[in-house]
Amino acid sequence: MGEKIPKGWKKVKLGEVVWFNPKEKLLKGHFAKKIPMEALSPFTRKIQFFYLEEYKGGVKFRNGDTLVARITPSLENGKTAFVDILKADEIGFGSTEFIVLRNKKGITDKKFVYYLALSPVFRETAIKSMTGSSGRQRVQTEVVKNHEILLPPLPEQKAIASVLSSLDDKIDLLHRQNKTLEKMAETLFRQWFIEEAKEDWEEVSLGDSELAKIIKSGIKKFDGIKIYLATGDVNDTKIQGGECITYYKRPSRANMQPVEFSVWFAKKGGVRKLLMFDDYSDIDNIILSTGFTGLKTTELSHYYIWCFILSEEFQEIKDSYVSGTVQPDINNEGVRQIMILKPDKETLEKFNKIVKPYFMKIQSNKNQIRTLEKLRDTLLPKLMSGKVRVKV
Repeated sequence: MGEKIPKGWKKVKLGEVVWFNPKEKLLKGHFAKKIPMEALSPFTRKIQFFYLEEYKGGVKFRNGDTLVARITPSLENGKTAFVDILKADEIGFGSTEFIVLRNKKGITDKKFVYYLALSPVFRETAIKSMTGSSGRQRVQTEVVKNHEILLPPLPEQKAIASVLSSLDDKIDLLHRQNKTLEKMAETLFRQWFIEEAKEDWEEVSLGDSELAKIIKSGIKKFDGIKIYLATGDVNDTKIQGGECITYYKRPSRANMQPVEFSVWFAKKGGVRKLLMFDDYSDIDNIILSTGFTGLKTTELSHYYIWCFILSEEFQEIKDSYVSGTVQPDINNEGVRQIMILKPDKETLEKFNKIVKPYFMKIQSNKNQIRTLEKLRDTLLPKLMSGKVRVKV
């Protein structure tokens, strides 16, 4: 029995309805916006940042195009984004490890193409087509172009994209709120503890003082399943992945236990991957990688230490203590050498009273984001296959 085609839909090859790597003109030597691979976050529509660089080569794109990673493990990790950071008629460029997808006018909708690229029908085909040496496999574009899909009429494409976009719009808004709240806390930290720091505050070790102490590796035996977070599952302060593990079936690096009132940062130099656990955090179901350094704070020092870890100054200081050639990172001795001011109790209490509500709201927003992402990820394959229809 053949595949049931929803009413009004038709079977087509992807290459018939979507442009792959459309040609654009950008002169070499011309300065333009460049989007690197690291500017894409897993299963996230928004491009996180860009550089203004001289064009020397790479794929070219316009607003409304979709960027898909074509190399392992970026494709498997869901690095796909919708281009909306350019001006009208502006052309940007990026790595040759991107596939650029563009809708065909009158046939496909540009946002539908983005969600199509996130759907199992596209991703599974692309992943299966990959060839090359282990760790450097790439998508065979021709295989993907010739893959057959079920395509709804254009009005229904727009309706599907509208439903999924409304969820992503809410997710984007919550992420922006969190960034604003973090900046508010960081601004207050800078004012109180850097610009207006008191002369009688002494310097103490970040990793060995009354303010914070380094957390040793090791976890207790546990029953059931927990979520393991590697450094690759964290982007900035956002968790964007995780692996279900048991005590006996877990990676060797799954050996750090988060505790109440603790902050964590990736040891690796040049990266910003930060986690914070408070008295309202879910710590019982999480195991962290030994790629993180953890600091056990006190309730009094917690937000002071966390805001320092969030600061650009900390990132620069951390990177200055990075050592090693194979995998440059900061060791515990380096963390102990980082010095930080020890404010008085009254100032820390006032600071906590102001900023704790900010971070509680951030955690609440993160919970909403996870709920919305689950809803979007549940709906997406059903909408794309016609199992769930939307009114046009």
